[in-house]
Order: sequence, then C-alpha cells, then structure tokens
Amino acid sequence: MALREKEASIVDFILNSFYRRLKTPITLLGVSPISIHIVKGALLSAKKHNAPIMFIASLNQVDVDGGYTGWTPYKFVRLVKELVSEMNFENPVIIASDHCGPWLKDKHLVEGLSLEEAMEDVKASIEAAIKAGYDILHIDTTVDMNDPKLDVEIVAERTLELIDYAENLRREEGLPKISYEVGSDRWGIKDPSKVRELLVLLKRGLRDKGLDDIWPSFIVGDLGTALLPRNQMNLSRGIELVKIASEFNSYVKGHSTDYVKNPEDYPKIGIGGANVGPEFADVEYRALRRLSKLEEEYSKKYGIRSSNLINALTRYIERDGRWRKYAKSATNLNEIPEEHREWVIGISSRYVYAEREVIQAMEKLCENLKEMGINGKEYVVREVAKAVERYILAFNLSDSALKLKKLLEGTSCT
Repeated sequence: MALREKEASIVDFILNSFYRRLKTPITLLGVSPISIHIVKGALLSAKKHNAPIMFIASLNQVDVDGGYTGWTPYKFVRLVKELVSEMNFENPVIIASDHCGPWLKDKHLVEGLSLEEAMEDVKASIEAAIKAGYDILHIDTTVDMNDPKLDVEIVAERTLELIDYAENLRREEGLPKISYEVGSDRWGIKDPSKVRELLVLLKRGLRDKGLDDIWPSFIVGDLGTALLPRNQMNLSRGIELVKIASEFNSYVKGHSTDYVKNPEDYPKIGIGGANVGPEFADVEYRALRRLSKLEEEYSKKYGIRSSNLINALTRYIERDGRWRKYAKSATNLNEIPEEHREWVIGISSRYVYAEREVIQAMEKLCENLKEMGINGKEYVVREVAKAVERYILAFNLSDSALKLKKLLEGTSCT
C-alpha cells in the first residue's frame, strides 16, 4: 500500500496520521531481522492484524559485508519484497537501520578502528542502505571507544556529518525522502535534558547546512529499559522524553523493549516506536529446542540420524563469544547457572543462525520432522508470530493499516 503523501516520508505520514489527524496513539513496532523465521513471523502477525511492520537492521545484522545474517541491505530489501509478494501482504512495511554510527558494529571494536576509519565505514553502510531503499536511518554517534560520556556537542557534530552525507547522497540519487532517528539509550549520559540540548544543536546545525526541511522523526533516550526477562519501561522518564520530543515535532523511539512488562503504556504516553530483537531470537531458539526433543525421541526409536541442532547451535554460540555480554563472570556457557543459561543461549542464538553447519542441522531437523508429519519451519514461524502479536495488540496496531487506508480514501475510520 503506497502511503507517501507528497514529500512526507512513510514514517512521518503514518505517525502524523494517527497522532494529529485520527487522535489515536500508536507505537510502531520495530523487529530485528535476525533470521528468515523472524521476518516471516513478523509479516504473518502483521497481516493477521492489519498492521504495519518495521524491520530495524543493525550494522551487525545487515551490512555491506553481510553481517551475521548473511544479508546485505540490497539482499535484505529484496528478500522482504519477495516475502511480501508471496504472502500477499498489503500493509505498510518500513525498512530501517539501527544504531548506525561509529563503533556500534562489533568489527569496529575488534579491528580497533580510529574515528575517521569508523565514520568512513559507517558512510559506506549508509550509502548501501539508501541505495537499497531503506525508509529510515538511525544515526547514532553517542558511543566513543575512548569516552563513555561523550559531550553532547560532539554527538551533535558527528550526527550532523552523517545526516549531511546521507542527504547529499539521497538527493544526488533522486530518491524519495527518508526519515531519521537520532540519539541512543547506549549514551553514557542518561539525563533527558541532554536530549533536549542535542535537538537544539541539531536544529541549528541542519539550518546552517541548508537542510531546514530535514528533521528526525524519532529521538531515542533512556526509558529505563534493558535486555532482561523482567524488563519494564520507566513511565515518568518516558513521559518526560515524550514532552521533549513533542516540543521539537518528533516522536520518541524506545529501544531494548524486549520482554517489557508494560507494553500497553507505550502508546498511552505517546511513544511513537519501539524496538524488539533478542526476545524473538529466544522465542525461535525455544521453538527449535522443543522440536529437537521430539526429533531426538523419534530418531532413537527408528534408528535414524538426528540433526543435533541444539548441539551445533550451542557450539557456535560458545565459539562466537558474544554471549559473554550477558554473563560476564563466566568463562564458558556451562559456568552460567542453569536457570539463566538457556536464556543466554536463546538471545545469543541470533549470532549464529546463518552458520553453514547450523543451517545444515536445521534442514536435517526439518527433514526428520517431515517424516513425523510436522512442518518444522511453519511451527517456528507461528511461534514467532505469536510473540510479535503481543506487541501489535499492546501498541494499538491492530487494524491500523485499515484505518490508514480509509483515511486515504476519505471514508470514516470508526
């Protein structure tokens, strides 16, 4: 469904339609495209509920080098278009970057890139995203290898440099207007007043660069959320950030929304968007683990070769090492207490789903399950879809695509 209205980006059009014209607050759901199952599950749930869906691809996930999914921006956009066509999906689909900035890609840190090198690498990523057809870029310059509490002036300066680069490229290519997202929950400075200061500096800087018509759709700040099973958004902090954003005609985007206990509060206080990622990787892993147990019993009974998928996943997760971010005191997975270990493995599984041996094990699992009369891939997609559904309903997104269609047609949305 084409939703661009004159020069408005798709994100601005959707949010302004609900907040300013329909007076019905929604929160756009951003899903990390961690695997093909998660992309399909998100589309399936959004189709069921007549909702838009947004995919938020970090530089670690999708980039010019393929990221840990194996997808470049071009390949990812093409994949989504193919799935949209196959599924007869007619609702808005938004493609976004996530945390696009220096040292926010693991490779930048591993290779010890300088600021200049990291910024040039990010610009290459921005170019690929724009040419692939992304709708929104999250420009995040709040992280510095050498300064955990980077001054707001430096954050603004680097943000302006990347937005200026992106806009010059977009205009040279003659591409439609895109949206921008700025700020981060990863900034060492958590004070909401610094978000206001950043926006003031960006407003002045964009004007000085002749980009008066460019303004971020989303701002990101610290909502008190964190990647934890007992996650919860801090209401007072959210309300304060929404007030600041509204003063500048922007919307707040919540990050680290995974497992959040109060998702219904997001649209209630006017948060325009929220990202969820690792939680869906965990859902996928637990679905695969259940299927693997069934397959293992079947394999023993009939003497056929098991896929050993969970062993392959665990081995590659251990080798990858990024699981240590969630269990810093452990030197190996077995040192993590059992009740916490499965969660760490679940959210870390996203890093290795594209490994060849894991893919082969997944195919063997599905082959064995087929003999049992079980469609393994469909089962995993449905489990993801159920997890996505929780957010679609809480974020007031059910039938929102239908309301937009009626708005465009000039008919009643009641």
